[in-house]
Amino acid sequence: MPTRLKSITETSWLVLSDSDERVGLLTSVKDKYTLMVKNVKRNFTSKQEINDYFKEDVFSHIVEDEREDEVKRDYFIKGFPVDFDGPFEIVIPGNSLPLFSKKAGSEIFYSAGYYCLHFPKNWMPAFCPKLSTLQAYEYLGPYKTEKEMRFLLGKIRKEKNDRSKQTRNEGEER
Repeated sequence: MPTRLKSITETSWLVLSDSDERVGLLTSVKDKYTLMVKNVKRNFTSKQEINDYFKEDVFSHIVEDEREDEVKRDYFIKGFPVDFDGPFEIVIPGNSLPLFSKKAGSEIFYSAGYYCLHFPKNWMPAFCPKLSTLQAYEYLGPYKTEKEMRFLLGKIRKEKNDRSKQTRNEGEER
């Protein structure tokens, strides 16, 4: 088995031996290459020089890292986005929120989508909050996009600021 390169980024590769042991690190900056092996740096000006060094075309043996667990999937409950892989949809009679749990049989429920939550001092953004949070505080939502939620949150905060300015002005007139 030949020496192989395993992509780390578009311009850096792990150099692997024929037994899959890490031999070194190869990086590229502006079509110049640096190979680091056991604390020794070696510079190359072309891919051909690197191939000559290894006595083979190492660029024809680039391995892409494809780990299944790192693939991010998009999940939705009733059309609203979820921030968790593999959610379990929950239906509670009389509740129309897009609810889910992270584990089958869990008693902790979350609501899919974006929300504006009214905490004691201010309105705050939330993504997939717990159902218990929605039951404890006033909220607006769910919204399907962060942009929509942020627009309404800005509008709510502006109205709150305008009301507090008006209240202060009325107090000064007295």
